[in-house]
Amino acid sequence: MEAAAVGEEDVQAELPAKLAAISLSGQQPSVAPAEPVQHQQQAAGAMGGGDYGSEGSLGDEGDDGEGGSGVAGIGSNEPHERCVLEDFTQCSQSHLWKLMMSFYDRKGVESWSQGIVPHFITCNSFIGRSYAHVLCGFLRDCMTAKSTMPLDQTQPLYIIELGAGSGKFSFFMLKALLQMKDMCDFPLEKIVFVMTDFTESNFKFWADHPALKPFVQSGQLDMAIFDAVNDTSITLSCSGVTLSPGSCVNPVCIVANYLFDTLCHDIFQVDGRQLKEGLISVGSKRPAEADPLDPEIIKRFDNKFCYRDISEDYYKGEEIDAISEDYYKGEDVDAVTFRRILHWYVDHFSPSPAGASILFPIGALRALRRLLSFSGNRAIVISGDKGNNNPDQFRGLADPHIAVHGSFSVMVNYHAIGAYFTARGGFALHNPQEEASLKVSAFVATGDVHAAGGVTADDGQWTGGAFEAKDEARSRLFPNLAGAFKYHVEHFGPNDFFVMQKGLKEDAPSPSLRTVVALLKLGDWDPDVFYKFRDVILNQVPTSGLKLRKDLCRGVPRVWENYYMLDKDKDVAFEIGRFYYGIRDYSHALEYYKFSSDHIGEHHVTRHNIGLCYYSMGNMTMATQNFDAALRLNPEYDKAHSWKQKVQQELAAAAAAAAAVSAAPVADRAPLPSAPPAAAAPTPAAAAAAPAGGMAAAAAEAAAALHLLLCSAAAVAAATAAAAAAEAAAAVAPTVLS
Repeated sequence: MEAAAVGEEDVQAELPAKLAAISLSGQQPSVAPAEPVQHQQQAAGAMGGGDYGSEGSLGDEGDDGEGGSGVAGIGSNEPHERCVLEDFTQCSQSHLWKLMMSFYDRKGVESWSQGIVPHFITCNSFIGRSYAHVLCGFLRDCMTAKSTMPLDQTQPLYIIELGAGSGKFSFFMLKALLQMKDMCDFPLEKIVFVMTDFTESNFKFWADHPALKPFVQSGQLDMAIFDAVNDTSITLSCSGVTLSPGSCVNPVCIVANYLFDTLCHDIFQVDGRQLKEGLISVGSKRPAEADPLDPEIIKRFDNKFCYRDISEDYYKGEEIDAISEDYYKGEDVDAVTFRRILHWYVDHFSPSPAGASILFPIGALRALRRLLSFSGNRAIVISGDKGNNNPDQFRGLADPHIAVHGSFSVMVNYHAIGAYFTARGGFALHNPQEEASLKVSAFVATGDVHAAGGVTADDGQWTGGAFEAKDEARSRLFPNLAGAFKYHVEHFGPNDFFVMQKGLKEDAPSPSLRTVVALLKLGDWDPDVFYKFRDVILNQVPTSGLKLRKDLCRGVPRVWENYYMLDKDKDVAFEIGRFYYGIRDYSHALEYYKFSSDHIGEHHVTRHNIGLCYYSMGNMTMATQNFDAALRLNPEYDKAHSWKQKVQQELAAAAAAAAAVSAAPVADRAPLPSAPPAAAAPTPAAAAAAPAGGMAAAAAEAAAALHLLLCSAAAVAAATAAAAAAEAAAAVAPTVLS
């Protein structure tokens, strides 16, 4: 027996205002079918569920597994009581999306910092640089004399990132743009990057983040709380400027990574020549749920689907923001555009007996419609997500696949988003690569919504290859953009970089240091890549050639420049300190160990390693102080005990030797020899193991000095004792714990 359904009123009563407002305009089914259609089996390629996570799964060091658990939206076949959170309803208005917003609202930045939501694939140096190149190509085209979208260099050009999350991608793209300032035809000081998200906690995290402060101070970065689904304007927190319909002189650049897959979708099927909508009943595998907005419900999804016939005018009456009606001249442009896209799917899939299952990204399209109005429908959108741009991936009748990875997501229909822009006078650039965890597309809105014939055009003109042909023709007017997209996304793009670094880690048991350095250079010395291959670097650098070591020394400072503090379990500064210690550059090792303490916090191992650096530099006082500090943090840390004892013993031996020198009669001292005897060169193994400049070396030098200065029997005995201490110290080289 099923548990009593949680009524919609009960859910709404517990929602914060932001969550309650998620119900969107659209056709709401008045009555759910009394007998839902039986769940359909997952067909090959249908809804694209199989693509997600094809390159990895959660658990790969918590940073780059972009796959989910693959939990489909179908309940288990095992008999159990099911809590019905909501009866069958239109997918875009369902409880599904309230749970999504609740997850990010309650988890905040922890969603990324604790590895709950994978993010490396869209938050690294490589993708930031790739997007910056694509944007610069667009700006070059707009700055040409023949441009149909001229820019005003005296006015700001806004880059609006939707769902900025942790802010890490924003940081990387800003740094890339700064490096390209001499390549970009538009003045960099007029480009303003705007980070947006709907949660207050994320906003506070950005405002306090030290890596973002320089960009805020220069005026190149601003921030705002913005709900992409509901809000119609953006008020910037730093400048106080409000971005609203018609407010932007220049086109806007919209960036959306791993966002569209979390905004509301509608479900459609083409069965024969009939278009059907899919309704969803959100449920849990538990018999009851005390809190219908508990994000943990996502892990217990037991969703059911049913389908009913509809017409292609499904979105007739699609609400247009009142302020935009003058711009659209009162025409229901979006309703017509959506009808054309649905008509294209019916026409394309009707001849196939297999039919098709289509997710329609209505939430993303509504958000983009609002943002396009800011600049008179002139914009470029760059988006990366898991999804499909080839409609053949939709063949087959199947329930939608819902991937669970802390939160949940669905496959983005980039084909539909591209068709939306093309039908409104713009064009789309898609990466044709099929096997990819991250699909990147670019969309351009040219400002001429009626270039394609407006609402009076016959839908029959929008079938077959009509969209593709218009994309190809219009993109020729933007050759720099098309070239940058081809080179930085198609030829070798963000997904390829992700696959390469992941494959090198998992498929090559012991990659060479030369290979790792090449990967680091390709990724602009990304800190996460450095951290992932830290053991390879630390193990091989002591015996590497001088040239390769110099290459590393030139690049490692760049790792720290690219560091964006998010996950405190990844202490990048500590690992850089270990690198410098391994090549016996103790002053730089000290610098980064101190960075580690400042950014991550005090740790007994870090203090111990600082002590080893001072020991190797011959500063016994500071070495002792830091070994003591390590023991205060962890009194049971044996290595700090051992090294503190060694330092004390060697200081005592040195003091005894000095006392013996002072006690020796002056008459017993012989003239100094002309030069000390030459020391034998150490073997490579000894050179790699012994700490140059450490106490062992200091004791040996003291012994040699005593030999030069003293000839009395007492002095010789003291020198012999000091030499023995040096030999004992050299037998145990300092070790660094990871």
